[in-house]
Amino acid sequence: MRRIVFVLALLATPCFGDGQLPVFQKGMTFTHGYRPRNNLLSDASEAALRHLRDKVHAEWIAINPFSYQRTIGDPSLYFGDDPPDSHLIHAIHQAHELGLGVMLKPHIWLRQRDDDAWRGKIGMANEEDWRLWFENYARFILHYARIAEREQVEIFCVGVELAQTMKEREQDWRVLIAEIRQVYDGPLTYAANWWGEYDEIEIWDALDYVGVNAFFPLSEDSDPDLQALRTGAHQVADQVELVHKQTGLPVLFTEVGYKSVRGSTVKPWEWVRRFEPAVDLQLQS
Repeated sequence: MRRIVFVLALLATPCFGDGQLPVFQKGMTFTHGYRPRNNLLSDASEAALRHLRDKVHAEWIAINPFSYQRTIGDPSLYFGDDPPDSHLIHAIHQAHELGLGVMLKPHIWLRQRDDDAWRGKIGMANEEDWRLWFENYARFILHYARIAEREQVEIFCVGVELAQTMKEREQDWRVLIAEIRQVYDGPLTYAANWWGEYDEIEIWDALDYVGVNAFFPLSEDSDPDLQALRTGAHQVADQVELVHKQTGLPVLFTEVGYKSVRGSTVKPWEWVRRFEPAVDLQLQS
């Protein structure tokens, strides 16, 4: 059962509150696995958190509550039960009791199933629909920002890969971020897509971290050697460092993920079952 994905690599960080977050953070995304018996109230959930801390040596987790949207052009959003608030709060408490930091990272999940079904393509046809979408998104994100403040969550993510909305409605985002800061007192980030977004959008000056969902290809070869992977990783680091210098902000890898299969470094963003080579944990290591 693989329901945990790499996340949270922080290159540098400013002070927060009375203390200072570490320069480098090791973390994982933590999810209920979409199975009722593995919900965030379960013994399995607590055991998984302990495993992350004691065996994986993670220091942080990211938890992703979901909102659902029918299509990329539908302004309606539905949220509140994935996971239920009581489950989410329980997991935050458990993580804190184990000494783990928490990033709360609400996602939009599309019901649409076709080639356009990616949250980065969400866009409205007219001003009224844009107004409704931001009204609904504000209700969604502010709900979780209030939970983050009440439960002393260390980092809050204002959105995930909403590339088209960021490019078309920057001012609406600035207004919304200001509203979020009214209810959540901690540092904010946004999880931008690795391609065509994190190094192009203009919103970073309103946030505390540059956030990147880092599914960068590392090689054009499906069976690269270690030197090729190192070269690819250094190229990525150079690109990210440039954005760090341009913005003056620390960089947070809000997601990193490479499947444990041959060829995963070519198109690491392909997580659906488009190809199924055998799992090779040694290859990933």
